[in-house]
Amino acid sequence: MSEERARNAAAGQRQKQHIKAQRQAQDNTFSEYHLTRKNEEFMYQLNKQLDRQGVASEKQPAMLKETAEQLVAGQKKGKTAKTLFGTPTDRAKELKHPKPSTQHMTRRSIKLLAIDNTLIFLSIFTFMYFLMFWLSPLAMRSSRAGSSGITAILLVAILGGILYGYVAMQLQPTRNKDGKWVQTKPMWFRVLTVAFGLVAWLAVYMLVSLLPNIVNPRLNRWVYLIIAVAAFVGDIVYRRKYHVTGGFYGNRRRR
Repeated sequence: MSEERARNAAAGQRQKQHIKAQRQAQDNTFSEYHLTRKNEEFMYQLNKQLDRQGVASEKQPAMLKETAEQLVAGQKKGKTAKTLFGTPTDRAKELKHPKPSTQHMTRRSIKLLAIDNTLIFLSIFTFMYFLMFWLSPLAMRSSRAGSSGITAILLVAILGGILYGYVAMQLQPTRNKDGKWVQTKPMWFRVLTVAFGLVAWLAVYMLVSLLPNIVNPRLNRWVYLIIAVAAFVGDIVYRRKYHVTGGFYGNRRRR
């Protein structure tokens, strides 16, 4: 029994020595940055968290260097590691799953707004033609389906959604370094962008109305109503799922 205790004690001592050596190596690695003791401790714990969270060893040096450099810059302004990154666990998660770049977010936002607007336009136009069956039945009995055909409605909704998404993103204010929302695009650019979007959408609306009935059939009025309701409900679900802001419902900025 005593021999087993001795072996366990020896193993524990070796483990302590290993940890001490590892800590010393880490301290030497970060000494060139002249970090405070608390920041060095943060880096040591961060390194352990990167291992625990399964971050590839070849990626860790760059992550640690980036963090150390930000800590150095923060030290000069009196900011602590906790203020900059939260806990080492939080920072490790952020490094493992980095936030998309501004350019990626812009592309993603345009895509989200385009789908959102497409669903809204589809709902609006199909409901409008459903009402026209009641308000103007003679017009809906014309030989050519024109803009009331389902293909025309889909094309107008999809292309309108893309155009409106692009225009909305171009007019979107951005935060400056002081955290204030400012409009970076000049007035002439915004005016031309809106005008281009409207003219392009009007051109699409006129062109698709020329499609022959064989590829652009007019559907039953109740089918239009079903599509309108389905598109409207689908858009609400879509916006909640992907946290879409802006679009036809207005632009709600997050603070």
